[in-house]
Amino acid sequence: MERKPPLIVRILPRRGLSRLTGWFAKRRVPGFLLRPMLRAYATRYGANLEESARPLEDFKGFTDFFTRKLKDGVRPMPADPHAIACPCDGTAAMAGTVEDGLLLQVKGHSYTLAELLGDAEEATAFEGGTYAVLYLAPGDYHRYHWPFAGHLDTLRHVRGDLWPVNERAVASVEKLFAVNERVVCLGNVPSGARFAYIPVGALNVGSIKLAFHELTTNRRSKVAAQRWPIAVDAARGDEFGLFELGSTVVLVLAREAGTLTPPPPGTKIRVGEPIGTLAP
Repeated sequence: MERKPPLIVRILPRRGLSRLTGWFAKRRVPGFLLRPMLRAYATRYGANLEESARPLEDFKGFTDFFTRKLKDGVRPMPADPHAIACPCDGTAAMAGTVEDGLLLQVKGHSYTLAELLGDAEEATAFEGGTYAVLYLAPGDYHRYHWPFAGHLDTLRHVRGDLWPVNERAVASVEKLFAVNERVVCLGNVPSGARFAYIPVGALNVGSIKLAFHELTTNRRSKVAAQRWPIAVDAARGDEFGLFELGSTVVLVLAREAGTLTPPPPGTKIRVGEPIGTLAP
């Protein structure tokens, strides 16, 4: 029998509900109420409070906690300068090679890179390249980083749905990552070969923030995909952006850029752990 998302998820106004959840999450909560709730949340979802750069008493609300920074040095970069660093804490999901323009969502179900990027011409640069999908659960550190030094030249905001991105949704929502709201970031690795870095929004909050652009996602207005030329240079490990609740990062490399080799699906992974190698 085909699995489907829960009925309540299918019938709810997912974008509006996510905006409402985000509004509540940003409200200031008295410390005597917030602290026990955050401790319970950390216990339930496995958030490591010892790694936080700020003490629990310093947080003012849920979003403030979800977007917390970590202590310096707890996510070191690889010693090998050619190693591709995992850009986020989370779980390795799907990975593989772009073949005939397709990426595998789960066994037996795929979506096209052109659909994901929102541009068929740009997708051709990645044929024969590799991709990795990394899932951030609610308890994970919610900031994501540069996996290598690079230059961004194109930014595209694709308005879409806000399905959950958990295992059940990935197995049941057709072309999930290509239908959810997302931000497509395109650029070059140091050798000049192309890469794509795509933070994907999800149910509840649905807010994607970038460290280098004042982009607002999950807006009320029905704006079509927007594209901006940009010029951003960064080093491996620099902050790329954040989610205001867990979601997914999709990373795609052109064949000439190197190879992504993340661990098997279901493996927990953290910022800085090697997930591939750049071509010299």
